[in-house]
Amino acid sequence: MTPTHVPAGPRPDESASKVSVPALTPAAAGPPAPVNRWVTAIWVVFGVASLVYYLQWLLQPERVGVAPLYALLVAADLFNAFHALSFWATCVRDRRRERSCEPLPGKPRVDVFVPTVDEPLPILERTLRAARAMRGAQVRVVVLDDGSRPAVRQLAERLGIDYLARRERWGAKAGNLNTALAATADDGAPLFCVFDCDHAPLPNFLERTLPQFDDPTVAIVQTPQVYGNLHSGPLTAAAAEQQALFFGPIMRGRDAYGASFCCGTNFVARRDAVMAVGGFPEDSLTEDIVLSTRLQARGLRTVYVDEPLAVGLGPEDLASYCSQQLRWATGCLELLVRRPGLWRSLPRQVRWQLLIATSYWLTGCTVAVYLTLPVLRLAFGWQAIGDDAAGFFTHFVPYFVTCVVNLGRLSEGIYTFRALALSWATCWIHPLALARALVGRRLQFRVTPKEGHAGLPLRLVAPVVVWPTAFLAAAVYACAGGVTPGELNNVAFGAVGSALVLAGLAIAWRQSRALARSRSPEQAASPATAVPAASELAATAAVD
Repeated sequence: MTPTHVPAGPRPDESASKVSVPALTPAAAGPPAPVNRWVTAIWVVFGVASLVYYLQWLLQPERVGVAPLYALLVAADLFNAFHALSFWATCVRDRRRERSCEPLPGKPRVDVFVPTVDEPLPILERTLRAARAMRGAQVRVVVLDDGSRPAVRQLAERLGIDYLARRERWGAKAGNLNTALAATADDGAPLFCVFDCDHAPLPNFLERTLPQFDDPTVAIVQTPQVYGNLHSGPLTAAAAEQQALFFGPIMRGRDAYGASFCCGTNFVARRDAVMAVGGFPEDSLTEDIVLSTRLQARGLRTVYVDEPLAVGLGPEDLASYCSQQLRWATGCLELLVRRPGLWRSLPRQVRWQLLIATSYWLTGCTVAVYLTLPVLRLAFGWQAIGDDAAGFFTHFVPYFVTCVVNLGRLSEGIYTFRALALSWATCWIHPLALARALVGRRLQFRVTPKEGHAGLPLRLVAPVVVWPTAFLAAAVYACAGGVTPGELNNVAFGAVGSALVLAGLAIAWRQSRALARSRSPEQAASPATAVPAASELAATAAVD
């Protein structure tokens, strides 16, 4: 395969090429209200104590009801206990670290790669202009067009940047990046950065990331992914909150353990380090994590700069959100179930954090267990735990309350009810991703759609309404002849789960209605016109 490489023509006048991408406003990017760490530490201690209190009661032989159901409940509770403890331990290490701001000597050269397939041109142009406007280095921007679109070539020529297209599209995004590294090898810069085409960097991106390469052990510098379109509706806002939790206290705590990893976009890397491990892995949907583990195995590090230095676009409808989550879940679970030896040679704390990151995508399976057990008890009388309603209530509720409080405190309030509800409403994605990973069925890599569509696809709504419908029917049936304490317990917990699921569905419906109201027929026919400018995205970015 020989790629077609069009060198950049003469640069247009800089005054005409400047793009307005201001720094984030304090209102959008300021840190959350301070949380008293001593109070948080006390709540974490309460959480551990309440977990022990609950498990010592649950793991008694006399608690066994229907043995298979009891085994499912215990497995789900132990799995979530591991993740709760790991989340607390990770976030307790959360610190906003001061990073070096000393520029590298001279004026370093940096290649900027922007992969694209079929995204709207206004989105791509916004990112290319923003990339070219970065300060602090000699920047060469290369658009990597896997769609081989003449319009993209014309855009590159108009902006005065390099254009690269492949004749054969193997390896998805990883293959596209490897082709770029090979095509620019002769005159390539020692450092390169990658931006998905919907993530526009701010002018100071390189000024804040390049100083970290003064340490020769640093191979990658990762920055957060934030969504600038969170005001487009409640679903996008909920997705932004989920991102803010991950790229906030979780990634900061992970960085404190030396276990940060590349997240696919908004990062800078050493070219020679990446090439030394064979480039970007093309046999995984999570090439970013695999690359990080290979670099870690060579004693190199990924560091995390906790500053919003690029602004992207989040999913704007349920289909886009589910597609994004299914791709991430399938890729991570493939690493977990099919490549467990990938990080065998890594330090213990790094292996632990990678286990947390990949196994997180099984939490939806535990949610499915919690939603199903009350239905089975109410409809058929099959109960996981023996008849001790009062004991379950008094032992489980303290643990549940401390988990909710700790989630709020450790996330500094950035993870709200709507983020949790959306997660529960789409829990079915995780079992589907696990099935795909187990049978080795690979997803075709597809970028998340950048334009939301009004309406809720039936194939996505049906899995959401199954549990509330089944629960309501089972509850009416069980309560027709009177309510026992055991049935009352199951009605209460089933109602909480069903309420979360329906709330998540309501979020998707409200998003759909918001999109329908905000778009005229002319805009719907030409969705690219609705793309916000980089300055608008920067001013409304969701940051933890």
